[in-house]
Amino acid sequence: MAQQIVTLTDYPHFADVCAAWAFGQWGSQRGGTLERTRQRFALCSKPSEDFLTLLLIDGERPLGMASLWPSDDHHRMDLSPWLAGVFVHPDHRRQGIAQRLEQAIVSAAQQRNHPVLHLITDHSEALYAGWGWQTIERRQQYGDEVVVMEKRL
Repeated sequence: MAQQIVTLTDYPHFADVCAAWAFGQWGSQRGGTLERTRQRFALCSKPSEDFLTLLLIDGERPLGMASLWPSDDHHRMDLSPWLAGVFVHPDHRRQGIAQRLEQAIVSAAQQRNHPVLHLITDHSEALYAGWGWQTIERRQQYGDEVVVMEKRL
Protein backbone atom coordinates (compact mmCIF):
# COMPACT_ATOMS: atom_id res chain seq x y z
CA MET A 1 0.00 0.00 0.00
CA ALA A 2 1.21 3.52 -0.73
CA GLN A 3 2.22 5.93 1.99
CA GLN A 4 -0.45 8.42 2.97
CA ILE A 5 -0.94 11.24 5.45
CA VAL A 6 -3.93 10.73 7.74
CA THR A 7 -5.30 12.38 10.86
CA LEU A 8 -4.99 10.83 14.28
CA THR A 9 -8.74 11.40 14.60
CA ASP A 10 -9.20 8.85 11.80
CA TYR A 11 -6.66 6.45 13.37
CA PRO A 12 -7.11 6.95 17.15
CA HIS A 13 -5.60 3.54 17.87
CA PHE A 14 -2.21 5.14 17.09
CA ALA A 15 -2.51 7.68 19.96
CA ASP A 16 -0.32 5.53 22.23
CA VAL A 17 2.30 5.19 19.48
CA CYS A 18 2.40 8.98 19.11
CA ALA A 19 2.64 9.41 22.88
CA ALA A 20 5.49 6.91 23.12
CA TRP A 21 7.39 8.61 20.30
CA ALA A 22 6.91 12.08 21.80
CA PHE A 23 7.74 11.04 25.34
CA GLY A 24 10.80 9.09 24.22
CA GLN A 25 12.08 11.96 22.07
CA TRP A 26 11.30 14.95 24.31
CA GLY A 27 9.26 14.29 27.44
CA SER A 28 11.50 11.94 29.35
CA GLN A 29 14.34 14.51 29.41
CA ARG A 30 12.14 17.49 30.25
CA GLY A 31 10.31 16.47 33.38
CA GLY A 32 7.18 15.30 31.59
CA THR A 33 5.31 12.12 32.28
CA LEU A 34 4.19 9.45 29.87
CA GLU A 35 0.65 9.79 31.24
CA ARG A 36 0.55 13.53 30.50
CA THR A 37 1.85 12.84 27.00
CA ARG A 38 -0.85 10.18 26.52
CA GLN A 39 -3.48 12.70 27.60
CA ARG A 40 -2.22 15.20 25.01
CA PHE A 41 -2.48 12.67 22.20
CA ALA A 42 -5.87 11.48 23.44
CA LEU A 43 -6.97 15.11 22.90
CA CYS A 44 -5.42 15.03 19.44
CA SER A 45 -7.32 11.85 18.56
CA LYS A 46 -10.66 13.66 18.87
CA PRO A 47 -11.97 16.20 16.33
CA SER A 48 -10.86 19.68 17.42
CA GLU A 49 -10.25 23.14 16.04
CA ASP A 50 -7.30 23.52 18.42
CA PHE A 51 -5.40 20.24 18.15
CA LEU A 52 -4.46 18.26 15.06
CA THR A 53 -1.99 15.42 14.71
CA LEU A 54 -1.13 14.00 11.31
CA LEU A 55 0.53 10.66 10.72
CA LEU A 56 2.31 9.39 7.67
CA ILE A 57 1.41 5.72 7.44
CA ASP A 58 2.43 2.90 5.16
CA GLY A 59 -0.47 0.48 5.17
CA GLU A 60 -1.26 0.16 8.87
CA ARG A 61 2.23 1.13 10.01
CA PRO A 62 2.87 4.70 11.24
CA LEU A 63 6.22 6.09 10.08
CA GLY A 64 6.06 9.66 11.42
CA MET A 65 3.90 12.38 12.93
CA ALA A 66 3.50 16.14 13.27
CA SER A 67 1.00 18.26 15.19
CA LEU A 68 -0.67 21.64 15.11
CA TRP A 69 -1.17 22.87 18.68
CA PRO A 70 -2.19 26.09 20.39
CA SER A 71 0.16 27.74 22.91
CA ASP A 72 0.68 25.94 26.20
CA ASP A 73 3.10 26.02 29.10
CA HIS A 74 5.97 24.84 26.83
CA HIS A 75 5.56 27.68 24.33
CA ARG A 76 5.40 31.44 24.32
CA MET A 77 1.80 32.26 25.13
CA ASP A 78 1.78 35.25 22.76
CA LEU A 79 2.58 33.03 19.76
CA SER A 80 0.11 30.53 18.37
CA PRO A 81 -0.38 28.05 16.77
CA TRP A 82 2.66 25.77 16.80
CA LEU A 83 4.05 23.08 14.55
CA ALA A 84 4.93 20.56 17.25
CA GLY A 85 6.08 17.02 17.71
CA VAL A 86 7.59 16.43 14.28
CA PHE A 87 8.94 12.92 14.59
CA VAL A 88 9.96 10.27 12.08
CA HIS A 89 10.77 6.75 13.22
CA PRO A 90 14.56 6.26 12.97
CA ASP A 91 14.15 3.44 10.42
CA HIS A 92 12.43 5.85 8.01
CA ARG A 93 14.44 9.07 8.30
CA ARG A 94 16.03 10.89 5.36
CA GLN A 95 13.16 9.95 3.03
CA GLY A 96 11.34 13.31 3.01
CA ILE A 97 8.70 12.24 5.52
CA ALA A 98 9.27 15.15 7.92
CA GLN A 99 8.96 17.65 5.08
CA ARG A 100 5.76 16.04 3.81
CA LEU A 101 4.30 16.23 7.32
CA GLU A 102 5.43 19.84 7.75
CA GLN A 103 3.79 20.78 4.45
CA ALA A 104 0.56 19.07 5.51
CA ILE A 105 0.50 20.95 8.83
CA VAL A 106 1.20 24.25 7.02
CA SER A 107 -1.72 23.48 4.71
CA ALA A 108 -3.99 22.68 7.67
CA ALA A 109 -2.98 25.94 9.38
CA GLN A 110 -3.77 27.86 6.18
CA GLN A 111 -7.18 26.15 5.93
CA ARG A 112 -7.84 27.29 9.52
CA ASN A 113 -6.94 30.86 8.45
CA HIS A 114 -3.83 31.16 10.62
CA PRO A 115 -1.53 33.87 9.22
CA VAL A 116 1.63 32.47 10.82
CA LEU A 117 2.90 29.23 12.33
CA HIS A 118 5.62 28.80 14.98
CA LEU A 119 7.97 26.06 16.11
CA ILE A 120 10.71 25.41 18.64
CA THR A 121 13.75 23.35 17.76
CA ASP A 122 17.03 22.56 19.45
CA HIS A 123 18.79 20.75 16.60
CA SER A 124 17.01 21.38 13.29
CA GLU A 125 17.25 25.12 12.65
CA ALA A 126 19.01 24.69 9.30
CA LEU A 127 16.50 22.09 8.14
CA TYR A 128 13.52 24.34 8.89
CA ALA A 129 15.27 27.40 7.45
CA GLY A 130 15.59 25.46 4.20
CA TRP A 131 11.81 25.00 4.25
CA GLY A 132 11.19 28.75 4.58
CA TRP A 133 11.10 29.20 8.36
CA GLN A 134 12.65 32.33 9.92
CA THR A 135 14.42 32.44 13.29
CA ILE A 136 12.78 34.96 15.62
CA GLU A 137 14.32 34.12 19.01
CA ARG A 138 17.00 32.09 20.77
CA ARG A 139 16.50 31.17 24.40
CA GLN A 140 17.24 28.65 27.12
CA GLN A 141 14.61 25.99 27.72
CA TYR A 142 15.05 22.89 29.86
CA GLY A 143 18.78 23.61 30.05
CA ASP A 144 19.26 23.68 26.26
CA GLU A 145 19.46 26.51 23.80
CA VAL A 146 16.40 26.43 21.57
CA VAL A 147 15.37 28.43 18.56
CA VAL A 148 11.88 29.81 18.04
CA MET A 149 11.03 30.03 14.36
CA GLU A 150 8.02 31.22 12.39
CA LYS A 151 6.60 30.77 8.92
CA ARG A 152 4.25 33.33 7.39
CA LEU A 153 1.42 31.53 5.64
